[in-house]
Amino acid sequence: MAEAFSVNGFYDSARDFARTALEAHHAENYRRVALDAGTALEHLAKACLVNRSPALLVADLKNLSAVNTLAWLLRVNGAKPVLRVRTVGLWDALVRVRLLVPSMVTDDDLKTLVDMRDGVVHAAQEAEMETQVLTAFIQQAETLLADLGRERAEFWAGQLGVVNALLTKATDEIAYEVAVKLAAAKASYSRDGTVDPREARKVRLARRLSKSALHPYIEGPMRCPVCPSNGVAIGEYDVDFEADDWDKDTGDVANVAATVWFVVDRFYCSNCGLRLDNPAELAEAKVTLRWEIEGASWIDYVDSADYDDEAYEGWREQQTKPEGL
Repeated sequence: MAEAFSVNGFYDSARDFARTALEAHHAENYRRVALDAGTALEHLAKACLVNRSPALLVADLKNLSAVNTLAWLLRVNGAKPVLRVRTVGLWDALVRVRLLVPSMVTDDDLKTLVDMRDGVVHAAQEAEMETQVLTAFIQQAETLLADLGRERAEFWAGQLGVVNALLTKATDEIAYEVAVKLAAAKASYSRDGTVDPREARKVRLARRLSKSALHPYIEGPMRCPVCPSNGVAIGEYDVDFEADDWDKDTGDVANVAATVWFVVDRFYCSNCGLRLDNPAELAEAKVTLRWEIEGASWIDYVDSADYDDEAYEGWREQQTKPEGL
């Protein structure tokens, strides 16, 4: 049973379901596409989670049964054998893994796939919707395969040509949508320069103010790729920890360095009207997707409720001292 909760166990299952999902796509069996693609993505996400720590699979720790499950997954001495393991579901697995492995796929597309797999919505009878969620599945799967260091040709096997075609189509559509948005924003910005002098002064004032003033709900300023103003970037903070000092006698981690990043999810410029609604559009527009918060203390960016001393100690024990230190 333990093998089923290994990286290889989840990966092998994900590969099988991914192939049957694509076979169902060819047969226009849309309901089966949602079932198998969703299951494949769940198992691939869990492979990425367990590759870091089996603890990330546990649904919750609110009762002794869950604690024993965690101990069994971590091979803790004295843990009782577990006959039934309750792990996170598809959506929670995706939420957890996307904190660790950033993806260009929108939350809306993934949530639609999850709802279709779980029978919450029945849009799978529409060919266009089915292709959209299948493409989202493939894009997310590609991100997770890269994280696992697995060969995409081995995973997709005979379906690789179909996968490549769907990815190309998706990339072309994003490029077209972003090109239209950029052109519209440029036209709007150019039109501002043709108004009468009084209106032009208002535009210039708005541009100057946009460099220093942010709307209360905006997370950070970012240079607009169309006009010479600061737009607003909406996103979240991410903290990366790295061992930077080691005990010479024990080889254990002696000190940890942390880097705080701002990760952009959306962008809006009130000056020219440009809106980029997801990471894929941001990347196509060639804008910055993340930047380091210089001089930031990680303590200010981590919710104390999420801080776990035991998880931290487990992380320290898993670190490997570099050769030569």
